[in-house]
Amino acid sequence: MHTPAEAPASTTVWWRRLGHAAAWSLTGLALVAVVFLMVSLLYPVLLSEPPDDPRIAAYDTATWQMTSEPGPPAANTAWQAVSLPDYQAAERVQSTRFGLHRGTRPTHYHWYRFTVERPDDLQGWALYMPRFEDRALVLVNGVEVHRTFLPDIIQHGWNVPLWVVTPPMVWQEGENEILIRLDSPYIGVVLVSRLFVGPPELLQPVYRRAYALRIDTAQISAWMLAGLGVFALGIWAMHRTDNALHLLLGLCALAFAARQLHYFVDQPVMSLAFHWWLAVCSLAWAILFLFLFACRFYAFTYNWFQKLLVFGTVLVSLLILPGVGFDAYSTAGLVYTMLAPLGIGIGVVLIQRAWQQPGIAPLLMAIGFTLVVALGVYDFALMMRLISIEMPYLLPIGAALLLLCFSMALASRYVESLREVGTLNMSLEARVLERQAALEQTYEQLRQLNEEQALADERQRLMREIHDGIGANLVATLASVDGGSAGGGPAARALRQAIADLKLTIDSLEPVDGDLLSLLGNLRYRLAPQLRQAGIEIDWRVEPVPALQWLRAPQALHVLRILQEAFSNVLQHADARRVTVCTGAGNDERSGQAGVWISIVDDGAGFAPVQPDKRPGKGMANMTYRARALGGHLTVQPQPGGGTRVRLWLPGEAATPAA
Repeated sequence: MHTPAEAPASTTVWWRRLGHAAAWSLTGLALVAVVFLMVSLLYPVLLSEPPDDPRIAAYDTATWQMTSEPGPPAANTAWQAVSLPDYQAAERVQSTRFGLHRGTRPTHYHWYRFTVERPDDLQGWALYMPRFEDRALVLVNGVEVHRTFLPDIIQHGWNVPLWVVTPPMVWQEGENEILIRLDSPYIGVVLVSRLFVGPPELLQPVYRRAYALRIDTAQISAWMLAGLGVFALGIWAMHRTDNALHLLLGLCALAFAARQLHYFVDQPVMSLAFHWWLAVCSLAWAILFLFLFACRFYAFTYNWFQKLLVFGTVLVSLLILPGVGFDAYSTAGLVYTMLAPLGIGIGVVLIQRAWQQPGIAPLLMAIGFTLVVALGVYDFALMMRLISIEMPYLLPIGAALLLLCFSMALASRYVESLREVGTLNMSLEARVLERQAALEQTYEQLRQLNEEQALADERQRLMREIHDGIGANLVATLASVDGGSAGGGPAARALRQAIADLKLTIDSLEPVDGDLLSLLGNLRYRLAPQLRQAGIEIDWRVEPVPALQWLRAPQALHVLRILQEAFSNVLQHADARRVTVCTGAGNDERSGQAGVWISIVDDGAGFAPVQPDKRPGKGMANMTYRARALGGHLTVQPQPGGGTRVRLWLPGEAATPAA
């Protein structure tokens, strides 16, 4: 149940949908009007009008007579003048219609008489009639020159133009009489168009064009549709699980192919009653399969309506089945009228879908179906004699175009699916490449970790060897030299310095992992006893700084050597009482690059800057070299009031590896 707030919105949606349907209905009608306009522009071509030549005689009137015997009317019989085309002969008499069996003699023979002046040449003239229905016998001066049937076979030739090349000997001086007898054993309806008499070389191209429009197109269309139907059913047979569209397309194509037969088959292998039944009900089944195809294509859920249409189509097919119900030919107009709302409804839905879902497939289906509806309306008008009977039927062309559009729509969907699969494959390939790159990166990290682990293991081994070997020997040697005396001599001091350097080197071999503070902590632990022994107080103001990812064992040794040299200068030359160690992070004043700094400030005698004309000491040169090797720089400045500040700046990233 809708709330009051929802009701206006729902009403608006329905009005919008109704507006869309009305707009697209008007669009469909406009397209139908365009088709009729095109047909009217092509009227001379479709009409197969002979050229305007004085040698061609065109007859738009004739005299008509009806007999109950196959022979020509008696000489004293009254003839009735009629205008051509004439399709009201059956209405002028009580004609027996529908149901005559094979070999049954017609009850009415319709005769049309034309008077022709003798040709200038005696080579014979050709007779051309765009349309007649349905059996014709042609007499020139009482001589039979052509017939479209065999006497003992009921043939059906309602769509074939009449073409007769007469022999010269049948013509005589003065007036000549042409009699055309028409009969229709099955349907009882006859019609005749205008007659053209003239040279064969002038009329034959016109006849060939008319034959192509009426017969050849229907045959080509039937073969195309049959081939498409067999192909679609073959695809469905191989993949029945998910290809119902192919089944419906194949059945629709075969139904349209069966529909085309009555356009060109003049002697069906079956009875004419069954022949017309197939022609009428095949159109109903084709429209049904089209509707089911559209429902499947757009995933409509009109199950009850689909079942109703299937039931109605089966019922109509049974009601007009020969020997069961009504005659198919007489009820064809009613059946087509019943199919019209369904066809228009399908067209509106397809056009609406093409508007709501822009794409090649919906557009092709909408255009194809609208075109076939327009041509169907045209053919219905031709069948109901609302337009000239000399015009050809165009639905065979429309059916082929329709199924071609639907096939292309289905193919475009597969192309889109293949494109989506290609995009998905590309995406999968990209993901695989990403995974591969990640695996390669992980492998590289594992390799580096393995190398670092191997190096760490080797460092541990060297540390143990140095500590247990060289370190133990140096300690033993120091004990021997010292001899238990306080302070010892120069040799003892040298040994103590060597042991301190050795310990510092061992500390540099420990894993650092970018932690500068732990490296400084180890240095403090090693140097604190020497500073206390020298009477120097250490002020430790080390603050946390960002980790230096590039700081490894070789770089750590450079840092320790620089700081060791700075503390050594304090111990040996500064005569200081206090040393302050600070750390911090910030941008370098020179390069503006982010990094960290270490500052060592003493309150000693100070530092005299090196004169420009003198070279710095070896210790200072080594410190500067090591700082540059780390990608940083070193500054040594005297402090106001006494003392020296040594400041080491190190980059935060991409440090140049130490040599």
